[in-house]
Amino acid sequence: MKKKYYSAVFLVLSSVLLFIIILLRGSGKEHNQIERFIKSKTHHIRLESDTISVCLFYHAADYFVYQGSLIGFQYDILRQMEKDLGRPVKITIETDPDTMLHTALSDKYDIVCYDFDKTNFSGTYLTLSEPLSYTYPVLIMRKRSREDTLRNFVVNSSATYCNKLDFSELENSESWSVKNNPDQTVEDLMELLVEKKIDYAVCNNNVAITLMPFYKQLTIGPKIGKNFPRTWILNNRNKTLNDSINNWIIDFKETNKYQTLCNKYLSSDSYIISRSFGKEKYTTSQYDVIMKSVASKYGFDWRLMSSIIYQESRFIPDLIGFGGSFGIMQMMPVTGEKYGISDTSSIEEQILAGGKYISFLCNIFRNKVDTTQLYYFVSGSYNSGPGHILDAMALCEKYGHDKTKWNEVVEYLILKSHKDYYSDEVVKCGYYPGKHTANYVEQVMTRYNGYLLKE
Repeated sequence: MKKKYYSAVFLVLSSVLLFIIILLRGSGKEHNQIERFIKSKTHHIRLESDTISVCLFYHAADYFVYQGSLIGFQYDILRQMEKDLGRPVKITIETDPDTMLHTALSDKYDIVCYDFDKTNFSGTYLTLSEPLSYTYPVLIMRKRSREDTLRNFVVNSSATYCNKLDFSELENSESWSVKNNPDQTVEDLMELLVEKKIDYAVCNNNVAITLMPFYKQLTIGPKIGKNFPRTWILNNRNKTLNDSINNWIIDFKETNKYQTLCNKYLSSDSYIISRSFGKEKYTTSQYDVIMKSVASKYGFDWRLMSSIIYQESRFIPDLIGFGGSFGIMQMMPVTGEKYGISDTSSIEEQILAGGKYISFLCNIFRNKVDTTQLYYFVSGSYNSGPGHILDAMALCEKYGHDKTKWNEVVEYLILKSHKDYYSDEVVKCGYYPGKHTANYVEQVMTRYNGYLLKE
């Protein structure tokens, strides 16, 4: 009996095993497709997790435009961190204090660069980085003002200033009070001081150093508060990343590079500050007039052209680049010939030809993409050629994503370096290493958005 029982069990198990083998063999194709899908999704996830997302407040000394280039104390620190950690840093610029505060209390970004009074927030709500620097509040007033001529001293604070003030060291300390101005920036208050509509304002010392060269009638008064650290707000879900960031900050502050940045941006003797930020007429280069004329003629924003030129040539007129690209617009010879220029053409002729080409690219995408996204597609096409961008849009649509949004299309542009994608039937222009163009667009558009904020 036992032999018959074991034989029956063996037969049943063998049949089940055989069925599983047949099933697996028969579904090999589907299994490979699933595996390929998982790999592609993993690739997308890796791309996102490799990038450190940052929200940076548009702020004197931290982020501004100098001779067409984006610079600033925190901006330069973030770019140095990008190099040292070997991870791309994507920076979003914000100008509204309320939005920044909400952002700081959310988990939308890996790093939020914004100064506000954090003493009332426990570690449950905010994860702070190691200090990047220290500053303190100072009084700003008109030169030759006499404090004792007033009975009441009202200090106006801007929307971005929340740190506790201390008037105990000032004469008539009991007569000082603070008026908050939630809709005004530090620069707005400086203008009101110059116009004699207010008598005193407060800001952090590093901001005061930045702005004073452009308000000759004003002066930095006494310190009216304690030193406080300037820290980043970190995403509390990213413990491993946060540890890496904090360890990097600690090490970086010991370097000569860090000291150079402090001297460059936080010193009253700074060459950069005394010549870059303020209320004087804004220019990106000596070619602004012709760029404005050409852009107006062809219907696009001249600052896009300025950002592209800076990215391509740093405004160096006789530059010869990789593959024979030439001049201030760095056009390839075949494109230059189409628009009637060569490496012997004048700067004006090169800019005019570049304007025609940018207009051509605008016309390709104007009715195909979200209007707020147009310049992302145009700058990407200037770098890669429109064919590869159109391929990426086709792939994006095929896989169920929004082909009118650059942040979705760019992932498929990057994937065009993989055979499964560049050999797809919707692709017309074949293989392309899209990562370079992705970085190019990010840099061009970050600079362009910085130009917009400057005016």
